[in-house]
Amino acid sequence: MALATLIAITLMCIAWSLWIRRVTWSCRWEVAATLNIALQGLAVLLMSPWASETIGHWLYGLTGKWNLEDYLGHDAYIVAASAVVYNALGRLEEDHAMHQRFRQFVERPATLCIPLLLAAFWLGNGASIYRPDFFDVPTDFWLNAYWVLLCGMLIYLLVYGSRALLILRTDPRSRTIANVYLFASAMGIAACLVRITTAVVTPLQTVAGSALVWVFACACGAGFALTSAHSWRIKTKWFTGAKN
Repeated sequence: MALATLIAITLMCIAWSLWIRRVTWSCRWEVAATLNIALQGLAVLLMSPWASETIGHWLYGLTGKWNLEDYLGHDAYIVAASAVVYNALGRLEEDHAMHQRFRQFVERPATLCIPLLLAAFWLGNGASIYRPDFFDVPTDFWLNAYWVLLCGMLIYLLVYGSRALLILRTDPRSRTIANVYLFASAMGIAACLVRITTAVVTPLQTVAGSALVWVFACACGAGFALTSAHSWRIKTKWFTGAKN
């Protein structure tokens, strides 16, 4: 019940943020931030026990593999973290330099990571043992490799984006928003570190361990969502004031 409440609150924060930012899908400089929120919402939804008990059973009927909805949710997390980096770099560099840096340091490693994750997922317990909460699936060699690869990639992307945010926070106008984004990134990194630890150290694979990952992951998603909504409301107020 507590997990269901935590997930519901996170999804409500994300839905509210997407509503506030609904016009930004056509705004060049804001679409990456909105995409990040939408993908984090999709990831949380696909990783939820509700998705495992519905979509997961449907996918098992099609493929004979369990927990595919969780794998898809993790892919969404990778793209969401990439969008965070894109959004931060876009505020610091010219288009050509930004696109070159993004392709080399973000797009290529993330694109390589996704099929490697699928292979590790397919070969291990992840695809053969069902649990409503994927964090509760007992790990073997391949599932350990899956978690280390996934969490390592997410940590890399969030740290890369945080470096850009640290530069942005030197501007007094961006400091508050950048600080909260940094906090949300830290929550995401903490979730990954806890998951790696609980996956590799078998005795730590407990209900409390998975709950801690959920708390950090949901704090990350809600933090990005609420901050992005607040940032957009500030900008729209400024635009309104400028027109007046």
